[in-house]
Amino acid sequence: MKVSHSIVTWISKTLNIDPKMMEDKYVSQFFRMNYYPPCMTMAEKVLGFSPHSDGSFITLLLEINSVEGLQIKKQNTWIPVKPNPRALVVNVGDYLEIMSNGKYKSIENRVTINANQERITVSAFHVPPLGGVISPVTGVTEEKILYKTMGVEEYAKLYLSNKLDGKRALDHAKLF
Repeated sequence: MKVSHSIVTWISKTLNIDPKMMEDKYVSQFFRMNYYPPCMTMAEKVLGFSPHSDGSFITLLLEINSVEGLQIKKQNTWIPVKPNPRALVVNVGDYLEIMSNGKYKSIENRVTINANQERITVSAFHVPPLGGVISPVTGVTEEKILYKTMGVEEYAKLYLSNKLDGKRALDHAKLF
C-alpha cells in the first residue's frame, strides 16, 4: 500500500490535482498469484491470459522467477516486457484512465506461455471501494469529458461479466 500511495501521489502531481482527491481510488488491494506451466507443444499459440486492460486503478506486478511472458500492446504490436527481478511492473488500470479523462491510458496486456520454463507472478490490484463512484476529474484537461460517471460496482460487474477482450469493457464507459 505504501508503494501504491507513492505512485498515486506522483500521478496526482502530473495531473495537477490534490492527492487527497485520489485517496479513495486505491483503498482496496486484491492479490492474485499466477502460475503458468511450461507448454512444450505449440507454446507460441497458447496464451496464459487473453488480451485485456486491468479493471483496477493501478496494478503492481511482481515477476517472481523472471521468466518472460508479459506483453503490452503498442501501436497494434505486442511488445514483450523484459522481467527485472529488482522491479515492479506498474500497470495503469481502467479506473485511472476514466478518472484522468484519458490522460493516463490503461494498458492492454496479455501473457504468453514459455515452452520450457514455468512463470510465477503476483499481481496486486488496487481498486476503489465497490460503493464508490468513478468519474473524470474536472480541470485535468481542457478537452471535453470523454468518460461517463459510473458506480465502481457497475463498472466491476461490466468488466467481470465480459470475456477478456482488449479494452472492450472500457469502451462502455466512453461517452461517444
